[in-house]
Amino acid sequence: MTLAACGGNSYGGTASGGSASAASGSAGGTLNLVAFDPFSGSDASYGPLALSGCYPAVHFINAAGGVLGHKLACTSSDTRGDPQDAVPAANALTAHSGSDVAVLGPSSDEILSTIGILEQAQLPSFPMSGDAQFDHQRNPYFWRLVPPDADEGYSMAAWAMKHGLTRAAAVFATGSQAQADGPTSKSGYKALGGTIVANVSLTPGQTSYSTEAAQVAAAHPQVMFYDAGAPESATFLAELKQQMGKLPPTYVVETEEEPGWIKAVTGAIGASSLSSFTAFEAATPASTQPGWQTFSHALTAASSQVPDSKQYLHDPFTLSFYDASNLVALAMLQAHSTKPTDFNKDIMGLTQPGAGKAVVHDFATGKKALAAGHQIQYVGALGPIALDKFHNIATPFVALTEGGNPHQIGTVPTDLMVKAAG
Repeated sequence: MTLAACGGNSYGGTASGGSASAASGSAGGTLNLVAFDPFSGSDASYGPLALSGCYPAVHFINAAGGVLGHKLACTSSDTRGDPQDAVPAANALTAHSGSDVAVLGPSSDEILSTIGILEQAQLPSFPMSGDAQFDHQRNPYFWRLVPPDADEGYSMAAWAMKHGLTRAAAVFATGSQAQADGPTSKSGYKALGGTIVANVSLTPGQTSYSTEAAQVAAAHPQVMFYDAGAPESATFLAELKQQMGKLPPTYVVETEEEPGWIKAVTGAIGASSLSSFTAFEAATPASTQPGWQTFSHALTAASSQVPDSKQYLHDPFTLSFYDASNLVALAMLQAHSTKPTDFNKDIMGLTQPGAGKAVVHDFATGKKALAAGHQIQYVGALGPIALDKFHNIATPFVALTEGGNPHQIGTVPTDLMVKAAG
C-alpha cells in the first residue's frame, strides 16, 4: 500500500531538500514537514504512516490560512530502513533544510545513526521509534509521541499473566525495536512468575527458519511473544504452523498491525490463523472525543492523498504524526517565527494544562485563540499529551485483535505492567 504523491517523487510526498529560507515571521514560501522514514525496503510501510498523519493536518492548517503567511507541505526522504542509506539521506536533508521546519521520523531502523545529524541541524524530530536508548535522552529537538518499546514488552507479559499463561516462547528479530520489547517481555514475564521455555532470535534475510520453528514447537508454549518484520514473519510463521499444526496464541506489537505485514503473513498462513494473534499498542482516544473527531474529518478531507484512509483512523503512529504536525504549526504561531530554533521551545508548553488556558482540539481554533492573546493547551487526536522532561509520552496500553479491522479486547492492567517493570 502506498500513499498518493503530492507532486515530486514516487514515495508519497514531494522531494525534500529545497533551498528556500524559512524566514522568521515573514510571508511567502512553503514550509515542509519531512517524513524521514523508510519508503522502500522491508519496512516500506513506515513512510506512508508518517504521511497519513501529515496530510490531514496540513490540509486543515492550509485551509485555515496557513502559518504566518506560509503554506505547509508534506514531503518525504527515503531512509530505506537501512542506516547506511539513511546517513547520506539525513546529510542531504539537513544540507538544504531552510524550508524544512520539522521531521516526522526517523524510525527504529535508522534512528541511532541519524538523530544526531538532525539534532545538529536543530530540526524538531518526532521519531517513529520506541528505542530504549532514548528513554532518558537530552536532545531538546527530540519529541517522542509514541511510547517506549519497552512498554510493549511489559504489556505482553502482563496480559499473559492476567490470563494464567505461565509458559511462553520468546521469538524476536534482531532489529532494534525487537531488541527493546523482546528483553522487557522476557524480564517482565519472569518478574510476574512466568517461565520462558524457548528463546529464539530471527535473523532477517534467511530463506528458512525451520530450525528456529522446531525449537518453539518442541517447547510446547502456552503463548508466544513475537516481533519481526514481514519477510521473516511470513517464512517463520508458515514453518511453525506446519510443524505444530496450528500457531499458539501469539502476542505482537503495533508494527505487526500495519497493512504490509498483515498482507505478507496472511498470504503465508491464511487469514483464519490471524485469530490466534493479539496485538498490543498504546491506547488511543475514544471516537467521541473532539480531537479525534476533528482528525477523522481531516483524514476524510485528505482522502485523495491517503488511499484507503479508514485503515488509519485508529493507528497510533498516524495519530501521533497528525498531532505533531499541528503542534509544530501552533508553536510557530506562538513564537511568531518559523525558525525551529525559535519555536521548538514552545512545543512542550502547548501540551501542558494550565490555569486560564484555552483547550483547543484543532489548528484553526488554536490560531484564533493565540491571535486573541490567549494561552492554549492542544488536545488533539491522541487526547491529552503528557510529556516528561525527556520529551517522552506516557500512555496506557490496550490489547486488540489482529487483522484488517482490529477491535479492542481490553485494557492491559497497569498494576501488572508496573510490577513487570520492577
